[in-house]
Amino acid sequence: MGTLEAVVLLYMLLAKHALADLLIQSLRKPGDKTNLKDPKGYLHAMDHGILTSLAIFLLTTNLTSAIILGLVDAILHFSIDYVKSNIVRRKKLTTDHNVFWIIQAIDQLAHYTCYVGIVIYLL
Repeated sequence: MGTLEAVVLLYMLLAKHALADLLIQSLRKPGDKTNLKDPKGYLHAMDHGILTSLAIFLLTTNLTSAIILGLVDAILHFSIDYVKSNIVRRKKLTTDHNVFWIIQAIDQLAHYTCYVGIVIYLL
């Protein structure tokens, strides 16, 4: 993978993040991401994993890497969301609290860091 493909992949991963976190997630009733028995958190993570696999496969045509990195992304996405959701719940934060937005920013940066890691790995 060359530099241009790496930049395109990073953009694709950021775009898929917006699609999965905003568009696709908005089409479902919200789940409880602090409850490990609620399938919606897993489904949301799999949305990310599948879209990551698709983006990687489209650029590399390496199905094995696409599937493995998609699974890694799904696991990392679930873990990041789980930790964030538990902090928000434990501290009883709402969108009216400044700390909520700080935690949300850290959550997003953690996701973006995963995407940079994926691109670096593929380089």
